[in-house]
Amino acid sequence: MRQDERPLELYDDLQESDWSAKAQRRWKILIVDDDEDVHQATKFALRGLTILGRPLELIFAASRKEAQAQIGALDDIAVAMIDVVMETQDAGLRLVEDLRGAGLSDMRIVLRTGYPGYAPEISVATNYEIDNYHTKEELTRTRLIAVLTTAIRAYDRIQAISKSRKGLEQIIKSARQIFQRTSLELFAQGVLTQIAALLRLEPSGFVSLQSGDSAEMKVILGIGNFCALTGARLTDTGETMMRLFETHRGSDEPVFSDGYMGLHFHNENGREMFAVLETDSSFDNEDLDLLRLFASNISIGFRNLALIEALDRLAFRDTVLDLPNQNAFEQALEQAIAKGSDGQVIEIKVSAFQPLVAAFGRSTAIQLMQEAYQRLDRLGQGYCRISLVAEGALGIIDEERRMTPEGLAEAMNRPYRIDDVELAPQPTSVIVPLSQLPADPVQASRSAAAAFIHVRQNNQGQHVLYDAEKHQAVLRQQMLQMALKDHTRAFAGFEVFLQPKVNLENRLICGAEALLRWTLDGKSVSPAEFIPIAETIGMTRPLTDFVLTQIAQWAGIRRAAGLRLPPVAVNLSMADLNIPAFAEWLIARVHTLGLSPDLLEFEVTEAVAMHETVATRQIEQLSAHGFRISLDDFGTGYSSLGYFDSLPISTIKIDRRFIGTLTVESVYQNLSAVIIAMTERLGVDCVAEGIETEEQLEALKLLGCRTGQGYLFGRPEPIDSFSSKIDMSG
Repeated sequence: MRQDERPLELYDDLQESDWSAKAQRRWKILIVDDDEDVHQATKFALRGLTILGRPLELIFAASRKEAQAQIGALDDIAVAMIDVVMETQDAGLRLVEDLRGAGLSDMRIVLRTGYPGYAPEISVATNYEIDNYHTKEELTRTRLIAVLTTAIRAYDRIQAISKSRKGLEQIIKSARQIFQRTSLELFAQGVLTQIAALLRLEPSGFVSLQSGDSAEMKVILGIGNFCALTGARLTDTGETMMRLFETHRGSDEPVFSDGYMGLHFHNENGREMFAVLETDSSFDNEDLDLLRLFASNISIGFRNLALIEALDRLAFRDTVLDLPNQNAFEQALEQAIAKGSDGQVIEIKVSAFQPLVAAFGRSTAIQLMQEAYQRLDRLGQGYCRISLVAEGALGIIDEERRMTPEGLAEAMNRPYRIDDVELAPQPTSVIVPLSQLPADPVQASRSAAAAFIHVRQNNQGQHVLYDAEKHQAVLRQQMLQMALKDHTRAFAGFEVFLQPKVNLENRLICGAEALLRWTLDGKSVSPAEFIPIAETIGMTRPLTDFVLTQIAQWAGIRRAAGLRLPPVAVNLSMADLNIPAFAEWLIARVHTLGLSPDLLEFEVTEAVAMHETVATRQIEQLSAHGFRISLDDFGTGYSSLGYFDSLPISTIKIDRRFIGTLTVESVYQNLSAVIIAMTERLGVDCVAEGIETEEQLEALKLLGCRTGQGYLFGRPEPIDSFSSKIDMSG
């Protein structure tokens, strides 16, 4: 092997048995010279030498080429002593350029030459970044040691300054990243990883924090070898950690013990954070100074995070129930949609909150909702995010589909025992797959709310999986709602139909019921579909006004022609009757249209009896102005004889479901017989609905019912054709 092809030779002047010295950090010295005697002489001169308390490690190269091949491994060389003349006359000078060009700016370089005056010293010092220039004869052992000591001291100072600069840059960068974290878990992760990077360690440790108002410390995050500790109490981590924790607990100084480093942090609220990192390294003063500086930044971040938590609590937590609020629900929904979750959204109406407050007090109502929250949390096994989305209603983001209709029914339908009071609300819930919701979080929230409203209207007290069929039903409901608002501006597509009421003895028309019909895009929309929508969006009063206006026009035409006018019944919505002053508006409107009580009567449902404070008062007001009041669909709802003590009822209409089973043979066993007998006793009229067969007619006549309506006598039809039927009936 030629001399310029020899590999780098590493010379360690320590004996293998000297483990304590070997464990120390050493100054690395690079000797580049093509003279083997120089290598041996340098070894001998520096044998056993320590400079600034640290031993030397000598690395030899015989040429520029050998040194170039190892530049990537020379980043921690303290001093390079380079011969100027080697394989070429300026090889040493070119190597200086190579080293500085490779970014080795901290390395100190001493040039040596065997030919005095070969390279002018002033010129070399001016044109090349070197620290010293000597002839080999000048470098006696004493002078060599002095030169190395000076160079190493300079290198050490430069390294300290460089480390501080880089450390400060890293502190600024990492502190900025940590301060952007708005949750304790992310903040803790940033603390561990950034301290580990600052001290050049593998990130392995944990962060513990005081839990709430308790003095107990809990591990909020573990990384590396400590992942399994997340969620554990600090007291369960072992004696070593507790000893580290208790050492200098009131101090902000880092504590080292048993292969670990611990740091304490405090904020103004008295909360404490304790960070632990695994390390078997020792650190110099510069490292510790940087760590202290970084720790002070972390302390500021910890205090700021407490403020952020307080603001988050105000923004994302209901202050009355101490539960996550609508903002928290929408945030969780947005996050689930953003990551393409295949989960589901659930909304559940637990109870009517304000009536509960009125009946049992605010404390009981609050405890009920909190217990409902706990039941849902247990059902979701802690993986679901649950929020208060309205009074008495909770919203759930269930990304792992842990909740089912059956599970919700079992968990939520059980009675609640609160303050020795047993409460048994009948909750309603809807489960909507995220895949069926729009990608926009705002639209998704609205769609989920619309699904919930649809389920409450049609499946009260049930827990419903919102499938594609129900989704289409809600889309249709939304479409009808928009169309209804648009069409009521000019009442496009609306028409009033009349269905005859007849005297059952002679089949002559003695009255009529006004029924509203709506045609949309050439197709008829059932009143059972559009009337509830109109009630929801507050459009029933305009529809009632349209019906009254059509009746008034029809009545005016017949009066002008001197034709008979049977009384017409108009249905009133409970949505309107529950609005104060509705009766005043209705009376004034009827008067303006030229209608009178002898032509009009009003039909209401049994639900009116359940709203004594508003609806019953308005019924009394209408009756006081001479309008007859019919109770529709009797026997299917609230059904109480108390009606007749509290309401001015003039007519009872027997629901069609009782008429449908009526036969001559079973006539006296039918509930219709009881209702008709009751009306006779009470002195009110009776109208049987849904008469379709001659046998039903004969049975009703046997019972003494005098008035009825149904397909046997005529279907609802437009006003004009109904007029001809009146005229034909005499």
